[in-house]
Amino acid sequence: MPAPAPATRYSRLAMLFHWAIAALFLLEFALAMSFSQFNPGDAGYFRSAYSLHMSVGMAGLALSVLCVLWRLMHRYPPLPEEMGPGMRCMAKGAHLLLYAFILLVPLTGWAVLSLRHSPATLIGSVHWPNTPYLPDLSHAQRDALHTWMLPIHSYVSYCAISLVGVHILAALYHHFYRRDHACCRFTEGRGGKSPGAAAPG
Repeated sequence: MPAPAPATRYSRLAMLFHWAIAALFLLEFALAMSFSQFNPGDAGYFRSAYSLHMSVGMAGLALSVLCVLWRLMHRYPPLPEEMGPGMRCMAKGAHLLLYAFILLVPLTGWAVLSLRHSPATLIGSVHWPNTPYLPDLSHAQRDALHTWMLPIHSYVSYCAISLVGVHILAALYHHFYRRDHACCRFTEGRGGKSPGAAAPG
């Protein structure tokens, strides 16, 4: 019997992971900008931004781990046939970096919280635990690691949000200029069929 044709769209759970993680990380960055770039009384300042930033970050970490595990256990739809080798390589490289960033950003933030002995509140009195080892270091060791880790967390976060911006621009390019079905894999209806129109020119 012939092998079944590969799926043309992502599963609903994969789409849920994609959009939920995207929303959480955009919210994370907006909260970080509020408490780090504005002062109390400024129009852009949000008083609860810091605590929400920690909570949303830890929720994003849990969801990202589940997403990566799901990705490792399932085959995802292939890229459009119209994409050349160079574009395919760039797309796969960008996706790998995105997977790395959705783990690295909250993991470095978790390390910063653990060095501060400041677990993130999830719901009510339920707190995300600190990492093992880091809270048990001496105050001088934690202070030295914190001085080193906090800039790394910020740097990785800016790199991640920049890559997200490139990812969005690439999606718009594929949808409006090339008119292929790269984006349709995330937004198709029940039928799962996509037009797969050839790129212009």
